Amino acid sequence: MVKFAGYLLLGLPLLAAAAESDWDLLQKAAQAGRYQALSGSYTHNVDDELETFRLYRAHENGSVRERRESLDGMPRELVRTDNELTCYAPDAKALSLAKLNAIKLFPAILPEKSKDLKAAYTLTRGKLDRVAKRDCQWLHLTPKEAQLRYSLKVCVESASALPLKTVTHDAKGAVIEQFAFNELSLGAPKDASLLRPRFKHSLALGAAVTPAQDAEVPGMDVRGIPAGFRLLRYASRQLPGHEHPVSHFVYSDGLAKLSLFIEPGKNEGSAHAAVIGPGGLGVVSRQLGDQVLTVVGDLPEQGLESVVNTIRIIKK
Repeated sequence: MVKFAGYLLLGLPLLAAAAESDWDLLQKAAQAGRYQALSGSYTHNVDDELETFRLYRAHENGSVRERRESLDGMPRELVRTDNELTCYAPDAKALSLAKLNAIKLFPAILPEKSKDLKAAYTLTRGKLDRVAKRDCQWLHLTPKEAQLRYSLKVCVESASALPLKTVTHDAKGAVIEQFAFNELSLGAPKDASLLRPRFKHSLALGAAVTPAQDAEVPGMDVRGIPAGFRLLRYASRQLPGHEHPVSHFVYSDGLAKLSLFIEPGKNEGSAHAAVIGPGGLGVVSRQLGDQVLTVVGDLPEQGLESVVNTIRIIKK
């Protein structure tokens, strides 16, 4: 009791007296990454490409509103109101680029229920560091099957729990993707107009974050998806250049996402080895009976090959 009172007299946070669990800190980082009001700029580094974004976020009339704009290349903006995302640009070409950049909305990198990651990842604390003139604590999310998923390191700001920097890397330590704040000010921007888009051309992208709930699939059951992945969405649609409808499944383990496409066809030429593109996003396909399976996801080559080779389709 005397020791506890001493912390209060010194004005130190209770966290200094009782260490917070790693998973609790990660959960706070997930919430701060989505909701913390702020103004700042950050860089996004993929392979040899480096792009800088300006980000503003505030709470307006009970909603979270943010606007981010690219400071490099074609001008484009992304505006999020709660979970709805809209991209803006001066023309159609720039609008397409804005849609591509809507995939990851740093610092909202972590799932809202971060403990869902426990099935596939272990969590440890790393060293203390400093990013954008702010002290932060590194947290390391390491896949339990090292060759099948990428690892993620997050440097969490000590006071706000806001992720200041994230690094995605493979089992050998090679960096796949990186986000980092260059400058940061906590609290809503003083000028409310900074939250309003400047461009007139817009495209509604729908939900910025897919709800973490299991979807229902009529007529078939997919077996062999790695532990920790949950089915988020399913659709059957007619795609251009395809004679038959294609079944599309979207899975996530909270960090990585997988899209599985199933279409009728018996053509051995449809099988392709895994190919990894920018940002660690890869694709692989194979023939399974009278169907062609294609898997697209942010997994390493061995992970994609493992997924496509273990999948089995069971008709209900």
